[in-house]
Amino acid sequence: MIKNIIKIIAILLLGRVVLDLIGIQSIALGDSVVSINLALLYVFAFWVFVEIFLGLIKKAVLLLKNDVLISNHAYENDKNAVETLVSEEENKIVLTRNQFDEAAILIVKAMSSITSGLMEDARLQLAELRKIICDDAIVDILKLKIYKGEKNFDKMEQLSQKLMQNENIQLVGMKAALEAQLEKKEFTEALKTVNQAFEVRQDLYWVISSAFVLRAKNNDWLGALEVLNAGIEKNITPPQKAARLKAIALYELAKQAREEKDNTKFFKFITQALQENNRLIPAALDLADYYVKNDKQIRKAENVLCSIWCENPSYDIAMAYLALFPKDTKAEKIQRMEKLALSNTKKPSLNNLILAELYINARKFAKAKTECNLFLLKNPATQKVAKMLDTLEERPKKNSKKTSTIVGSIKSHLSHLGKSEVTENYAKDFQWVCANCGHMADSWQPICPECGEVGRNYWHLYVDHNLSSIDEI
Repeated sequence: MIKNIIKIIAILLLGRVVLDLIGIQSIALGDSVVSINLALLYVFAFWVFVEIFLGLIKKAVLLLKNDVLISNHAYENDKNAVETLVSEEENKIVLTRNQFDEAAILIVKAMSSITSGLMEDARLQLAELRKIICDDAIVDILKLKIYKGEKNFDKMEQLSQKLMQNENIQLVGMKAALEAQLEKKEFTEALKTVNQAFEVRQDLYWVISSAFVLRAKNNDWLGALEVLNAGIEKNITPPQKAARLKAIALYELAKQAREEKDNTKFFKFITQALQENNRLIPAALDLADYYVKNDKQIRKAENVLCSIWCENPSYDIAMAYLALFPKDTKAEKIQRMEKLALSNTKKPSLNNLILAELYINARKFAKAKTECNLFLLKNPATQKVAKMLDTLEERPKKNSKKTSTIVGSIKSHLSHLGKSEVTENYAKDFQWVCANCGHMADSWQPICPECGEVGRNYWHLYVDHNLSSIDEI
């Protein structure tokens, strides 16, 4: 505005000089004669007034416009509901405040509908959302969740391939593809997807855990160990779980080395496995067997078995320990077992079961009956106990002493069953139980065939559906 006033003054002064040169000193305004100086002053005042007035009008218009823009959170040239601004690097969606609020509400409603299983409602809300934000990536992500809720894993996998092309949400697409492939049991494709995700990011828990499990299922235990070590280095995998999984991977590598007859690698991997988890029963049994078969190192085998017996006693450990001394008499075996039982305070019922067997073999029936009675005080009758009680019942009686109430009731029940029925009607003495799903097996397995969990098989003394009582290996 000041610049305009200066321009006016300059123009008027120039006009005054020109009028002096041509000799004009006054002008007629109606019936009056006004000097040229006064006329120029009138012109100057009028011009200044016009500038001030126009300036005020422009300012008022600007304030009014800004007020409207602020209230709507919009841009100056917001003509349509959505305007896509294309630049060299990215596409931006510009929304009014009302549109933004409406889109946010629709996203929340769609997520709630998906969670509640109302897929038709979610689709309607998604259609309304698309009218506002067009084909933004959030639309595809919500469609993924709808497909997952509908268990339409084919379309889920197809859409995930599209998302994987977008660098900003590439991992979202990979995770969706992995979930769909696992549901479809396409483990080969799932392994390719998770390996690709592992190459992109090694600091995400789902990438580490999925890559470990899939490589393990593919029997690639060295690759699984590589993934696990990456997770350990980045503090992604919890220490206790990491130690358990690492022990399983090392033990499986030891088994592969044994099949290849590479004793050096076998010994290296299996000792490392026990260092990671000193409760791993199958590893201890294999290491003890290795010591016995190589240079007859009975003392080392004994140390391995006694060590794990204190940490995680099991029937197989006790039998392997007694087998180290094949020249022992029945009485000497009982003495060894009685000594070994003193260090087993975690599963005293296991001591009763094993000693009862040894006493019957040594024909010490009174002691065998006592051990069976102690076992039955804390446990249900198992197949081994039922057979031992049947043996005790059939032996020649030297006296007519009354049997204990517990043993008597078991014997009474056995008398109504045939010998072939005993095994079918009583629980197994011990089994390997998956702590994740409860699947039971007679032998240890690194991966549960039912739920696919790795290293969750625990040795249990007798069948019990209460998983809280299962001890970890």
